Amino acid sequence: MKTEWDYTDRAHTYDQRADYSQKAINYLIKKIDCEPKTAVADIGAGTGKLTKHLLDHGLTVYAIEPNDNMRDYGVNNTKSRDVQWSEGVGEKTGLPDACVYAVFFGSSFNVVDQKKTLKECSRILRPGGWFACMWNHRDIEDSLQKTIERKITSFIPDYDYGLRRQDPSRLILESKNFKSVSKIEQRFKVKMTRTSIIDAWKSHDTLYRQSGNQFDHVINAIAESLTEDEYMIPYYTRIWFSQFVS
Repeated sequence: MKTEWDYTDRAHTYDQRADYSQKAINYLIKKIDCEPKTAVADIGAGTGKLTKHLLDHGLTVYAIEPNDNMRDYGVNNTKSRDVQWSEGVGEKTGLPDACVYAVFFGSSFNVVDQKKTLKECSRILRPGGWFACMWNHRDIEDSLQKTIERKITSFIPDYDYGLRRQDPSRLILESKNFKSVSKIEQRFKVKMTRTSIIDAWKSHDTLYRQSGNQFDHVINAIAESLTEDEYMIPYYTRIWFSQFVS
């Protein structure tokens, strides 16, 4: 399935990205009263990073992913678990009406037409169900991250992280299908090797799209700033969630 954001050449390094904060996910599942065996959808499931968290909570997951390469990794990462993978996008999931209690977007709500996607979520959600979107954000106040940011902007002066670092609350409320929006924010650190950090950047399609033919040069510049074999990288998992008004 062709989409504007094409992760075909980025899928093989995507798993090197940091996982979401387990504490933040646990808190979300508790707040929305999502019991084991509940049917939920992970939309833009990628290689299954969020899917695995949901499965660990005993949920039954419909994992929707448009990219063949990403979906193949996701299927392999979730073998023999209670998940059904299928091709689809946020605007057209292919799921039946009112089939899930919750819809989750892990680093994917920024790559869809958000208004159309919220309308699709309203179609597939059960009355009283929930919408949640989340991202991992590097702590760009960290000294290493400041160095990396300088490397990036030396090649791309107007570099923009776009919707992935913007608060989606207003848009969610404007859809008229959801109640007040709540937010969860959890800071944590991830031990990463120099190689895994470089590979994680290679999977970064926001950077790829804006760097054009300089992408490899940007990656090399980031690699040059990594002088240690291992780092503790500070992240925030940020989650916005809201209950569906049927």
